[in-house]
Amino acid sequence: MIRRSGAHIVEFYIDKFSAVPVIAQIEEQIKLAVAMGTFQNGDRLPSIRDVEKKTGVNRGKVYRAYLSLRKSGLLILTRGSGAEVAARAFSANSTNQKCMLLSLRTIQKACQNGIPPTVFAKYLSRQAQEAEHKEPFIAFVDEVKEVAEQRAGQISSLWQVPVIGMTVLQLKAALRKRSVPRKVLANHLRSDSIRSMIANKKIDVIPIEVAYTEQTTKNLAKIKAKSSVLRILAHPYVKNAPFILAQLRKWIKAPGVEISWISVRYLSDIEQLLNGSQYDRVIMDPGILSGVPDTLLRHPRMLLVRLQFNPASLEAARIRAGVII
Repeated sequence: MIRRSGAHIVEFYIDKFSAVPVIAQIEEQIKLAVAMGTFQNGDRLPSIRDVEKKTGVNRGKVYRAYLSLRKSGLLILTRGSGAEVAARAFSANSTNQKCMLLSLRTIQKACQNGIPPTVFAKYLSRQAQEAEHKEPFIAFVDEVKEVAEQRAGQISSLWQVPVIGMTVLQLKAALRKRSVPRKVLANHLRSDSIRSMIANKKIDVIPIEVAYTEQTTKNLAKIKAKSSVLRILAHPYVKNAPFILAQLRKWIKAPGVEISWISVRYLSDIEQLLNGSQYDRVIMDPGILSGVPDTLLRHPRMLLVRLQFNPASLEAARIRAGVII
């Protein structure tokens, strides 16, 4: 159980008979709670002992789950204070110092070769842009191409550096060709699976926290009393269906709302659900299936779950990626 001042109480749903290890279940549910807005930066998680009492999961396994999330940058663990949700703090001093030393050496060499430093700086800038165009240094990776490109564009605009969007399949192809970007960005729900794909320790997989947009939570709060609601889940999250539905009920305020879930594989399944009369609202993520036409996305019964970057986490990712603004 997890509390914070003024927050909802959140129960872990542990299936001890599942093929998914309990450590992974705890990790995934904390990640989902962050994405669904139940947890925010600074929220304190329960002690390992409390989780053990509530779930019956050995405290060693709970600790390993917390430790894994700390390594990925989602939690901060402090002896005597427990764990809290926060974007890991990275210092920009290291990057600044490296750039300063490198620039001083480069300027010195340019002068030794009779080249004015400002002239060489312009030449270096052009060469750097061409090099990053051929072999991008930073990429944002997602399963869905449109999402990857959209997120990459947002980050590129904010950081004022080239960031390309890549799908997981494109990343795998790049791995085979050994042409993977040095910095791989991903939303915190996907970062661990992407990290497991990459054996090269020189490639840094950087998670960025995402959470429901304010408009999404407002739309959920507008669902009318006694409505029948269907949540369409992507296949990877089927195992967490009870937990996801429990968090969804925190945002749907109206009484008597019946919430169920389903996982679909074909576009025709979504059309059938929307055109039928069984459900008043159908909730889904825009990228759950590729090629969903706008006519379905704008259907009056459709409610899209949209995510946005956590600003503090995005800033921590910028510093970790070595980007200086």
